[in-house]
Amino acid sequence: MLHITIKNKSVFSLFLLLNIIILLNSCTSKPKKETVFIPEPEWISNKREVFPDSKYLAQLGTGTTANEARNNAVAQLASYFNTNVKSLIEGETYTYNSTNDPGKVERTIKSSTVTYTDLELFALETEEPYFLNRENKWYCCAHINRNDAWNQYEPIVRDNKNTFYSIYSLAQQATEPLERIKIYSQTERASENFLASLYKASMFSKKLTDEAFAQDRAVIASIPGLVQNEKNNCVMCIKVSGDLGGTVSSTVNSIFSQIGFTTSDNPEQSYYIVETAVDYNEIREEDLYVYYPSVKMTVKSQNKTLYVYENKLDRVLSYNESKAKKSACDGIEALLQKDLAADFKQAVGLSE
Repeated sequence: MLHITIKNKSVFSLFLLLNIIILLNSCTSKPKKETVFIPEPEWISNKREVFPDSKYLAQLGTGTTANEARNNAVAQLASYFNTNVKSLIEGETYTYNSTNDPGKVERTIKSSTVTYTDLELFALETEEPYFLNRENKWYCCAHINRNDAWNQYEPIVRDNKNTFYSIYSLAQQATEPLERIKIYSQTERASENFLASLYKASMFSKKLTDEAFAQDRAVIASIPGLVQNEKNNCVMCIKVSGDLGGTVSSTVNSIFSQIGFTTSDNPEQSYYIVETAVDYNEIREEDLYVYYPSVKMTVKSQNKTLYVYENKLDRVLSYNESKAKKSACDGIEALLQKDLAADFKQAVGLSE
């Protein structure tokens, strides 16, 4: 009887120990985590319904990770935005009628005024990336609220507008046609930055941009016509001394006409006087006529010299004086045709 009692106590103790161990394990073990089902976002299959074009700019991006999908969505949106801005600019033309030529003149805005590197996306937001099991990749949507972005970007447009008009007003105040042409050319360059910002603003909201800046577009469009009108007022009286057979005189008239100015031989009807002097710098060597020809041109307005051009040839020689002078004038003509127009345009600030 004693042996049986001890055995029963041992079994009872073992049973009690096992229950304690089971109880402790049940207290310390973590419950199994349940899988939470996240429904597929509607923007994956129906982006335009969630983010309508009238209110948003939106693009999808995919990737092997959530971050890659988010970055690709932003990159897609930036590329879409940039491409459409450039398309607007490349398709832009301005038409104006000059005073003397009623024909249509077109000016196309350079697409280089907008580059990818200077593009900043305003009011940018991204959705939480979503892993699409059936395609085994992450999706993300980057989007911009048009009105919010426009309101954030508008101060930049206004700064460019103020810069443009600060130069434009100087041109309006200038007293001489050539000075106005020079400043208007500077205004054209400033207008490119202004226009670039207008195109970006239009991508956010064309309606708001047109309401705020439509009149400014008209002013920009008028600049080529204003430049041409000033050219028409720049009547140049051409005076040439030392010329043989009118060779140099004809060339000077032709060059200024091609630049866009009206030429005349009447100083009373001209705003500027273009004086060109041909000097042969003769050195006699027995029976030879030896010349070291040079040319000097000045453009003056009311005793004020606005432009000076000087050039010279290497030695010209001949036994015949007329042939030597003709050769000298032909050489000077070639010099003028080569670089006078470009030099004068640069000096007065005429844009190409």
